[in-house]
Amino acid sequence: MFAYIIWNIHPEFIRIGSIRAAWYGLLFAMAFLAGQYVLGKIFKIEGKTEDDLATFSFYVIIATVIGARLGHVLFYQPDYYFAHPIDIFKIWEGGLASHGAAIGILLAVYLYSRKYKVSYLWILDRLVIVVALGGCFIRLGNLMNSEIIGKPANVPFAFVFANRWLDNALETYEESYQIGYKRNYTEKTSFKDSTLNGVRLEPLLIHTYFDADKTSAQEAKQFLQMNIPVIVTNNKDVAEHLVLSPNPKFQAVENEKEIEVTWQAYGIPRHPSQLYESISSLILFVFLLILYYRYKQKTPEGLIFGLFLIILFSLRFLYEFLKENQVEGENAIQQAIQMNLGQLLSIPFVVVGVWLLVKLKTSKLKAL
Repeated sequence: MFAYIIWNIHPEFIRIGSIRAAWYGLLFAMAFLAGQYVLGKIFKIEGKTEDDLATFSFYVIIATVIGARLGHVLFYQPDYYFAHPIDIFKIWEGGLASHGAAIGILLAVYLYSRKYKVSYLWILDRLVIVVALGGCFIRLGNLMNSEIIGKPANVPFAFVFANRWLDNALETYEESYQIGYKRNYTEKTSFKDSTLNGVRLEPLLIHTYFDADKTSAQEAKQFLQMNIPVIVTNNKDVAEHLVLSPNPKFQAVENEKEIEVTWQAYGIPRHPSQLYESISSLILFVFLLILYYRYKQKTPEGLIFGLFLIILFSLRFLYEFLKENQVEGENAIQQAIQMNLGQLLSIPFVVVGVWLLVKLKTSKLKAL
């Protein structure tokens, strides 16, 4: 009945010494490249030049990055970033907000339309098509990072995000112990079933690897026996995904290059909310693109933009019911107004979308 997916993907697809490349960065770049290609096709249909496309893309790229970063800083963690202002510039450490990106793009398009004397809604109608496509890539990047996680769930396609956060925790410990920790790999196993708050947990066998040149099998085993109970209990990120099995067995096997220690735990299955949003964004992109090709230059101004706002942010509002709050401050907001920050920020965008479509319909009626 249950086919939980064990998510073993590491956020970095290249990791050779100090050379590292993350899936999120790759997918973020792919979002811009794919968007540039589609927008180029649209601009060509509309008789725009490559210079027009390059200038407009520059506005949008800068606005997206700055808006997404400042949105996270101001909406989700203002206390932290105001106390550590230098960290605002550390985008590679994560922390981008889609609502902030939306605001940044709206402002950039306004500035572009004023400077180059182009209709604001004309630009937005075409831009949001590729924004929907970009959302597909960005949410896949979140999936690769095991972030923006869903709530625990019994759905058969739930994901267990075990390795990334356990890996981060053990790397921190390794710096103190110099034990030669390398990586984890998690797979399903079978032992006594267990549940947590009504959710069936997934029995896991976790393989933790060490450098055989830096430690012995006994030392590696003792290191895990001593520290894993503390990590799984006290590390919030790990505790969201793992529950230690009663009296877990730690077994060590040594070969020429590395030591493998296996131990038992339970994985907490969760909604793959990143995947839900990625698939929805892809479907929205296809829908808007088909709608554009139906009208092309005759597209009623505000139609595509209005539909985009209503569909995307209505779905975002609904998906928030399946997602964990991203920062602790959201819990207080949710208790006060029965909505989290993502839902609260989505409402104005939906309202604007409805207003645009009503205005469009009213203007058509007047024309008749």
